[in-house]
Amino acid sequence: MKLFLICTLFILYSCAPTVQKSTIKTQKAIEVENNIPQEKLKIKNLDKIIVLLDNNMASKKIFFEEFSQSELIGKINKEVKFYYSVNEIPEGIINDTIIIGPNTSQELTLLKKHLGKNNFILSLTNDLSLKNQFADDQIVFLGMSPFFHISKLENRISNATSIGILYKQNYYGVRLTNYLKEIYQGKYIKSSPYSEEPIDINFAIQELGDLVQYDNIILIDDTTSYKDVLTNLSSKQSVYKYDKIFLIDNFSEQRSSISSFYGRVQRADISNIDLSDHKVQHREFFYRASINMAIAIAHEIVNTKKFTKIVLTKELGYLEVKNSIINYPIIFN
Repeated sequence: MKLFLICTLFILYSCAPTVQKSTIKTQKAIEVENNIPQEKLKIKNLDKIIVLLDNNMASKKIFFEEFSQSELIGKINKEVKFYYSVNEIPEGIINDTIIIGPNTSQELTLLKKHLGKNNFILSLTNDLSLKNQFADDQIVFLGMSPFFHISKLENRISNATSIGILYKQNYYGVRLTNYLKEIYQGKYIKSSPYSEEPIDINFAIQELGDLVQYDNIILIDDTTSYKDVLTNLSSKQSVYKYDKIFLIDNFSEQRSSISSFYGRVQRADISNIDLSDHKVQHREFFYRASINMAIAIAHEIVNTKKFTKIVLTKELGYLEVKNSIINYPIIFN
């Protein structure tokens, strides 16, 4: 049993990005692509494995740490080929293949054009806005995604009729705000962007008008600027209750380091583990978990010719694949 690793191991550390920029297509173009008939995935015919990463030395170091330490790798009796760009992959070889990766939205978009017949992507990116560009049985998004957090809000804001959104005016904030408006179209939603400037934050809050009119306020920010927003909100004559504010930060801040003042807002957490005990950065933790899930799924398919859509993870336990997404046990508290 041999494993051929066509790769170079670099030794620099960081973690995977939150949401990566991708080539934007019109909705009409995506719908046209999705209307092209695709054959149902034949799991039993998947007999090749490709790992598609990028040249980010940080994410490569993390990937190969998990890859080399996995007990399942030695039980996969297949050659595993590594590539660091879609353009490196020779034409015509992506057929009947399990693809682990890529890490970025841009590479995932490019990958689609290179796919042949009967392929299964275990994507490490977390950009769920690309989900509709693939058939339901063609891809699983393994990354911890802020898009998923917004979907999970449904259990908490189902009775809300009006929602105010304050969002950081960056790529993260704009994309997630648009996504939130798309999936909660039945509610009255008013949004207002802000930058790091105090005067801009104050103006953004004023733009929402009387805050009492909103059943909930959703704060979308993956930077520390959210603290200035909350401080500004608390200084108003009519203080908006913090327990009615939901922060979408995709675990940018260690849960153990949050002060009692800023901890009063509702933010995402995991129901079956205590993240406050974790010294590893949360985003790195979830990236490592997604790598191990990809290996576990590849192992199951190669050895059993089946995919049960249930994945066993070391720290998160059994997780279900639902609607092409890992159903992380996200809660807000």
